[in-house]
Amino acid sequence: MKRVPFILLILISGLIVAQDSTNTYDDYLDDNVFDFFYKSQPMFEINYGYGIPTNKTLENKWAWLGQIEVPGGNNVMGQFANIGNLDIKFGRSEQKNYAGKLVDLNERFIFASYLSSSIQSFTSTNHKILTDVYRFGFGSRDGIGFGGSTISVVPYISRDFVWTYLNDYDTQIPLEGGDLDKSDILDNYLGSFRFGDKSSYGIKVELASMIQLNANYETSVVYRRHLFWYWSGSMILSQVGYNLLSRFTDDIVDRSPVIGTIFNFALKAGYQYGYYLLRKEDMNWPFNTSGNEAPLTFETFNFGVSFIF
Repeated sequence: MKRVPFILLILISGLIVAQDSTNTYDDYLDDNVFDFFYKSQPMFEINYGYGIPTNKTLENKWAWLGQIEVPGGNNVMGQFANIGNLDIKFGRSEQKNYAGKLVDLNERFIFASYLSSSIQSFTSTNHKILTDVYRFGFGSRDGIGFGGSTISVVPYISRDFVWTYLNDYDTQIPLEGGDLDKSDILDNYLGSFRFGDKSSYGIKVELASMIQLNANYETSVVYRRHLFWYWSGSMILSQVGYNLLSRFTDDIVDRSPVIGTIFNFALKAGYQYGYYLLRKEDMNWPFNTSGNEAPLTFETFNFGVSFIF
């Protein structure tokens, strides 16, 4: 019986695609595969970010540590320390101009990141959980904005698949006895690549034909266990909803380009972020809710620059 909702999702997604199979398929080939690779330009991007990892189960389990006074600790034991995020991307980028003022951004890329408490100095890390993380993956970035021949402003949504490696962690708990220098939850992530996904909600400003400034807020989910069928059901449900929303916002942009671009970004970003929040404590929501667990998550603000060649 548990597989019935998953089968229904496949049927629903098939019906949605089948509503206009010929035109949709042709448009996909023309605008997103052949057209993109022939007309897009090489892209290199570097970003630096600041944020924090979280795990709801660990935070609830160690909440009592926040009541213990330690010198200079400010009741923060058991909480994660903030992290810095160094990120590079290699890929291809294409911008199409419509009606003289609209800009359609389409990018595909691979990326690698280093996230660590040791590469940020904005906030204190005393008595907090230190982390050291490597990750890599691939993804896409799409958006609609405004622009001309010299400058463009494009709000975008990015959706990526990512593999995350927890290289080291330190609880920094100065208590005698017990085993609070270790965490069973983090030990399950330690020393191996774990699958996950992430989304970014940001804006790109093109100042010249080669240089673009980038700012975004990024959310990432890392699964301790990749339960493929439950994850697939959750991902298909998310994708069906996102595609239906995209059709709706495309119609808004066609009818009202100025207001439509704002609604396009706001609705899609709200949808992606809302889905992230649902999975923050229930990793494969809405499937297997009785057997799900809280994943390891990362949230960062990032700023950077892209070079288009």
